[in-house]
Amino acid sequence: MKQCDGSCLSVLGNDLRMSIFKLLSKNPQTVQEMCATLGKEQSAVSHALIQLKKCHFVESKVKGKEREYFLKAEAFTKKKNIFEMIEEHEKKCKAGGRK
Repeated sequence: MKQCDGSCLSVLGNDLRMSIFKLLSKNPQTVQEMCATLGKEQSAVSHALIQLKKCHFVESKVKGKEREYFLKAEAFTKKKNIFEMIEEHEKKCKAGGRK
């Protein structure tokens, strides 16, 4: 998968990706669960997840026969102002870091 180019904010500028981000901030979910909650097709949700994974916002793990997705963006879980969080996350993405 191609590394994030530092344009992470534009990834969150999409309604579907932002909805997924919000869902996953509450608890991990499978693609099927997200589709049911959001009323979207599997292909649209999967494509949005690819973009979120590219910016290291989302990770996944195997859960039975499915994958469960969860929020991975550590920069957004720290107690900092929004500008500090975004700057820190984008620096990591540009450096090719996964943390």
